[in-house]
Amino acid sequence: MTNLSVVGLQWGDEGKGKVVDYLAGGFDAVARYSGGSNAGHTVVIGTSKHTFHLLPSGALKGKELLIGAGVVVDPVTLKEELALLPDDARGHLTVDARCSLVSPQDKELDGVLEEMRGATPIGTTKRGIGPSYALRALRLSPRVSDLVGEFNFASLSGFYQRLSIDPAGLVAWADESRKLLVEIMGDVGKRVVEIDEKGGSVLFEGSQGTLLDLLHGSYPYVTSTHTTASYIPVGLGIPPSLAGKSLGVAKAYTTRVGSGPFPTEIKGDLAERIRSVGNEYGATTGRPRRVGWLDLVALKYAVKLNGASELAVSKVDVLSRVGEFRVCVAYRRDGSDVSDFQRAQNHLGQVEPVYESPFPLHDLSFTHGFPRDGKKLVDYLEDQLKTRVRLVSYGEERSMTVEL
Repeated sequence: MTNLSVVGLQWGDEGKGKVVDYLAGGFDAVARYSGGSNAGHTVVIGTSKHTFHLLPSGALKGKELLIGAGVVVDPVTLKEELALLPDDARGHLTVDARCSLVSPQDKELDGVLEEMRGATPIGTTKRGIGPSYALRALRLSPRVSDLVGEFNFASLSGFYQRLSIDPAGLVAWADESRKLLVEIMGDVGKRVVEIDEKGGSVLFEGSQGTLLDLLHGSYPYVTSTHTTASYIPVGLGIPPSLAGKSLGVAKAYTTRVGSGPFPTEIKGDLAERIRSVGNEYGATTGRPRRVGWLDLVALKYAVKLNGASELAVSKVDVLSRVGEFRVCVAYRRDGSDVSDFQRAQNHLGQVEPVYESPFPLHDLSFTHGFPRDGKKLVDYLEDQLKTRVRLVSYGEERSMTVEL
């Protein structure tokens, strides 16, 4: 197999973890290339649920695990996740020496910054991800490699003190982080190239979703890094030619966590019903997700931006239990309809969705093969998005997946 990226096409929480776990068996390694422990990728096997914040979701398939330089690493979270793995799986991990680290002070700074935003908060997870990326840009962030070098922690302590954040414990934190990371740090980009030269393949795992990308998402209500497939070469340190194809993941409806515009958002009893049936609560924070109808305007934008040649559609079973199916095909503003997400991007909070109800979705039970209404949904999405649907997920559990 060739290399493949799995990328979210909405505002995150599309089901990337399940898709990565499902596909991982066909690859030699799984590599995370962006984000940090603000991600929450869930894998359900039988009655056991596993949520990964930093480890690639292929961890339960016994694959080689790679965390690229584009990821910011919280050693505390990483240690907790490694402790939950079977003993024979823990030795498969390499963390790039160039990864920035997330300190306890970064988490405190995250909370301070959110408070400063007052009535217009971003909705951050307060896990220190934004401050860690910001410190990298300021050339103040400690990296994994600095744990065995001569990093100037006095300078970093002075920075936190100027912000009235107590730097006490920073050196002790670094000492504990060194014990964890010194044996597993390496050059992830070099390792991906080695796998490719030996005829192997790597599955690239993104975090969050395209509409949360720092540059191309619904700014300023976005994450602190890049979430699109084009970030793979940078986030891993590999040639663009090794990035492979892109598989985009989308729910059959839309969700969003935190603040920001959401044109197709649903309120009231129907929203509560979808949230309950779909178990729409954040894997990282536990916060209830905002829910809405499928937004084809945004989805077409994300498919093109990522060059997605295949799709995975999740939560299709939820729609049949809700008993309603609507699709946004355009945005209306000042009496005009716009079907180009980029044109509407600066005005998402002022647009009204233009809906279609292409067909009812009554029977999405996969008990006796692929249901007729499921085929209608697949055909409709392929026609609208001009992209092949490869996977359909109809439940959380690993086996509740159909490969077309």
